[in-house]
Amino acid sequence: MLRFVLFCLCLAPLGLFAQTDAAALAKEKACLGCHSIDQHTMSVPSYQKIAEKYRGDPAAVEYLSEKIRNGGKGVWGGGGRSLMPAFLNLSQSEIRLLVDWILSMKETPAQ
Repeated sequence: MLRFVLFCLCLAPLGLFAQTDAAALAKEKACLGCHSIDQHTMSVPSYQKIAEKYRGDPAAVEYLSEKIRNGGKGVWGGGGRSLMPAFLNLSQSEIRLLVDWILSMKETPAQ
């Protein structure tokens, strides 16, 4: 049991590094130029709202990966005026890092 606890404690920082890497990647690739962590609009969802909408959906990783790779429009309202561009310059591993990071977000409590 002690070995298991030590193993988990050793792996815990890896999740923090992945979150840091994903946040840096989102900034580097200009994702944060439209999206924000917690400020949702009708046409551009916050990452927290995306996580809330797709939490528990077994197809979420594949669906969101497809949206990042190929872009889209009209999913969040706004009459289709807001266009999510395709990010063909991202590798599959970068896309997966971003999707996992987004889906891991928790909604901040109302103040």
